[in-house]
Parts: sequence; C-alpha cells; structure tokens
Amino acid sequence: MTNVQAPPVAALFLAVFDQRVGYTLAWKRTVPSDLDLSGVEYHSLPSGLHGVQSDVVYFIHDGQYAAVSAFAQEKADETHRNARFCAVGALVPLSYGKLGRSWLYAPELRRLAREYLSNPNDMRSLELFWTKHKQGSKSDARSSSPTEHRGSVNANLKRKRGLSDATPVLGLDATTAADHPSLYMSSLLDSFGPLIFPLHRAALLRKRILLLGAPPLQRNCSAVYILSILSNLPAASTELLQPNTEAIHRSHPLFSIGINDIPALTSNVDKAGYIATSTDDILGEKHQLYDILVELTPGESGSKRRWPRLRTSDGKIIKATQRDLRRYRRLRSELRQLRLARNRYRDEASDNDNDNATDVNEQAPLIRTDSLLNHSPTTEPLTNGEHEVVEPPTWTAIAYTSLMFWATYGSAEATAAADGETNFDASLLEDLPDLHDALSNSTTLPPSSAKNDDAAQMEEAQETATVLTAYFHRLTDRIVQALAEIVAEADDETETGVEEDAIVISGEEVRGMGLDGSSEGDREFVRGMMELYFGREAKVAEGEGVWVCGVRVC
Repeated sequence: MTNVQAPPVAALFLAVFDQRVGYTLAWKRTVPSDLDLSGVEYHSLPSGLHGVQSDVVYFIHDGQYAAVSAFAQEKADETHRNARFCAVGALVPLSYGKLGRSWLYAPELRRLAREYLSNPNDMRSLELFWTKHKQGSKSDARSSSPTEHRGSVNANLKRKRGLSDATPVLGLDATTAADHPSLYMSSLLDSFGPLIFPLHRAALLRKRILLLGAPPLQRNCSAVYILSILSNLPAASTELLQPNTEAIHRSHPLFSIGINDIPALTSNVDKAGYIATSTDDILGEKHQLYDILVELTPGESGSKRRWPRLRTSDGKIIKATQRDLRRYRRLRSELRQLRLARNRYRDEASDNDNDNATDVNEQAPLIRTDSLLNHSPTTEPLTNGEHEVVEPPTWTAIAYTSLMFWATYGSAEATAAADGETNFDASLLEDLPDLHDALSNSTTLPPSSAKNDDAAQMEEAQETATVLTAYFHRLTDRIVQALAEIVAEADDETETGVEEDAIVISGEEVRGMGLDGSSEGDREFVRGMMELYFGREAKVAEGEGVWVCGVRVC
C-alpha cells in the first residue's frame, strides 16, 4: 500500500484583517525568497467568509502554484468588531496535479490558524511548519510525478477497466485525507441531480464555467475540482484525436476567484475555457467573463428542494434532457444498491472471528452489474422539483415514441429499442468487480472496524468517487469514439485524400452516444464537440420525426 506524499511547500503565509490597512499579510516565508505573494490575502479571505466559523479555500497563484488556505475566526471585543479572524495558507507546485495535493496540508493549516487566534504573538508553530515542509528541506524526499497524471495503460485495457483507471486519476490511497475534494462527489451528485450531465457536457466543450455561491468555499472549490476531473479526456479518447489538440485534453480549473481576478479573466476572453467559483455576486453581472453561470443554492429544510440554476451568458436557462433524467435515476439506483451490498458485506464480515478477518476481507464480494439492472427507473414521476430543471418531452419525441410503440408492439425491434438505452447505461457501469481492484491501494475497511462510522463513510466516499469518475470517463470515451468513427466513415466515402466538408450525423447516431436526439442542446453539443476536437463542421439531424404518407407532420 503506497502512501501519497505531501508536496514541498514554496510559501507559507498568514493573512489577517487590519483595522487600519485592511487585508494584509502579517507573516510570510517563501522559497525562493523573492517569490511574489501579491493577492494571496484577498484569495484567502474572500467576501462572505466571515459568515462561517472555519473553511478551506483553494486557488491558483500566478499560474504556477496551487494554494490551500485555512480560515478560522473567534469572538472578540468591540475594538475588533466582535470577531477576529485569519487565514493560514501554503503554496505548492502545480506540477503535482490540479491542486498539487495541497489538501494534505489542510488539517495542519487549520491547527495553525486556531493557534494564532489563541496567541497572536507566538509564531513558533508557523516557523516549525515552514522548517519541516519548505522546498529543499531534509523532509522534502517526495515523488516527482503528479498523482493525477500517473500511469499509462494500453488503450484497449483502459476501455475495459475504466474503474481501475479512476484511482490513480483521483490519487486515493491509504493517506487520503477527509479534505480530498473528490470525496465530495456523492454530495455533488445529490446537489445537482440530472443537471450534472449538461454541466459535464459544457465542461467537455471547454466553456468558461463560473460557479457562484455563498461559503463554505471548500465545498464549492471541491465542486470545481470534481467537474474538472470528470471532464478530462481519458487516455483512450486522446489517442483518437490529432496531435495539436493536447491543450484541450484536460480542463482548466481556477478554483476560487474574486473581484481582483477580473482583469485576468477579461484578458482571457475568447481564449481557453476555465472552471472557477466565486462568492462575489458582481462577477455574475459581468457577462463577458463567462459562458455558463452556475448559481449555487444553499441547502434547505423541508420538502421543497432547490436545485442550482444553469444559464448562459446571454441569459438562456440550461436544463437537463429527458435522457439525462433517466440516466441520473439509473445511476443513483446503482450507487444505492452498491452501498447496500457493501453494508451487507460489512455486517457479515463483522460476525467472523478476528482470526479470520483478514481472509474474509481479501475475498470481498464481486458485485456484478447485471444483477443490479433488473429494474428500470425511467417510469418514475418527476419529484422534488425536477420539472424545474428538466426539459419537457418534445411533441416530436412523444409522437415518435407512441407511433413506434404501436407499430412494433411485441416485435424484436420494439424490444431492441426499449433495451438499447438501458444496455448503454449498463455498459457504463459494467465490470463492477474491478471496483475492489481499483481500491486495492486505498483504505480498505477491515471487518474488525465495521462499526467505525468515520472509516465506513470514508470508504463509501472513495468507492463513490471511483465509480463516478470511471462512469463519466467511459461516457466521454463513447462520445469521442463515436465521433471519430463518424469522421473516418465520412472521409472514406469521399475521394482519396479529400475530406468531407460538412459531416451529417443522424438522430440514431446521436442516441448511440447516449444523448437525446430530440434536444436542440444535445445536437448543439455534438456540433461543438465535432468542431472543437476534430476541426470539422457537422450537420445534426433533428431526430427522426413522424412521417405520414411521405409527409413529416412533426
């Protein structure tokens, strides 16, 4: 079992609010000594943070460093406006991944922030941390390759064992801390529901995506991290693209941004996309800075559920498709049954003698997908306000489905049509036995610890993160692979050496990508993917429609 090593620290700083000069750095150490820390105090203390007792903020500094900052506050007298707060932050090289594994320092930084508030005149703890973790220190015997980029496997093997690929992507192992952003993945799925799919598609198109919401920032920054991981192209997909597309193989997360970042975002107009979050509402009014605005909503008690709202820079509301809704329900059901199966295993394992505990654990159950897909969630009525975030069925789709049902009722064609969508979704979650292998380097809950709620929740979060990452990477791979085959087939039908100017894609081919051929949003997505990743123009058919006596009626 290999531990994930914490990265070397390039800078450590203490940000406070001074009554006379405002936000300032009260203490700092850097390697090299002239490392510019301009702006880290504003990133570490974004607006609205005073509304929570503690938080963790992630951001990118100077395009070279990932930053993690721990915020803490405590009550104070009126001279300090009844509250004193600070943030202790660290910079680590981005060469170690999207966040440079910076989350591994979050617990220590929280402790340092609390100790400073207890005794503002004592900087010894900060000095000790710096001496231990700074770049070039004796303890800086760390791996040189980033966790997120580790591992290279044959493309065919990657398609088959997508779950096993997810673990090195996430960097989950025995030292995974509770602060690892990917462990929020289950919560993200619950929060966004079927909207996770149009958001994933927007990220694949490398749109500029801004998540706007109130603290806690750790939750919002984790959403940025997860979306960036889910929208990275798997290695199998990148092999199908031209060499000059490397810049768009991976998403570009900025994490927390604020008003001070407006000049940089303005200069980025019409350039590479990004994914970021902010608590500054004014950024939502700067329509030129983003393509997609995600308005996050706080959790509420009661039966009325509030979903995030997605809209374009020109105000168009983005909703999930009917296909997304069915896919979401099936995915949610799969995860629920996986959780129940794991819980049953824990209960059975805890009944065994401690002498046999290790043997039982090594024989973890092989959960087969086909045993979990004996039901269909597609007939559930809309609940919890889902009608507010899901496109209504189009008349064309309703008429086509009804006509096909009566025309082919009981036939092999009808059965194939009904099973096609279910089989596609099942294929994205096949080989669930690989889950045990995928987590072989991660924290495995022994039977003797089955009653340890924290450990059980950690394992469950790791399993969910692994499954969801593999799921979305497989979905991406299916889309890219289908487009590559369409391009190759179109060019094969032309004269040798001549490319087809505009490639026609049928509604059946759109559905074969797991998309909704009757949704204009999905058709636009296919056109965008074809242009971005293959540099080709595509004409996407508007579904099959309904024809009577050779005349299209809808």
